[in-house]
Amino acid sequence: MEGTSRALPNTIRFVGLLGSHALGGNPRFMATAVDLGRELVRRKIRLTYRGGNVGLQGAVASTVYNNGGRVRGFIPGYIATRGVYGPTYGAEYTISSNYYKYFEMNHIVEAFIVLSGGIDTMEEFAKAFLGPGASYDEFANPRRDVVEDADAGL
Repeated sequence: MEGTSRALPNTIRFVGLLGSHALGGNPRFMATAVDLGRELVRRKIRLTYRGGNVGLQGAVASTVYNNGGRVRGFIPGYIATRGVYGPTYGAEYTISSNYYKYFEMNHIVEAFIVLSGGIDTMEEFAKAFLGPGASYDEFANPRRDVVEDADAGL
């Protein structure tokens, strides 16, 4: 309704986080990740992510966890045993493969937040959006068809 300032109730309880395990060269990325973590805590939204403590995902997870929020990390066993991403904030669930990571996340979360990242972030989004068996090509090609159809006057 126009002219009202009534706040909508919190309807999302669990979000999944997709994004880079790097920080990037722009300090605003880190500041935005921390702000996002604070906002999730303020709204009492629980976080599910890929696990570990590095990069933008680690910054969001750290902020949520250190400010009293609930965090779950799903990390494939072959990555967890190498310790390349460091310890996970909150509850860590070691799973057998990336397939099960997306399977588990899709059954828990009600929405996804996609942070800045590279081609692997886009592929991750495609898998979360289209299903664990999807690839970047399956995500990008239908959208390319839409653009080509628009260029053709459709």
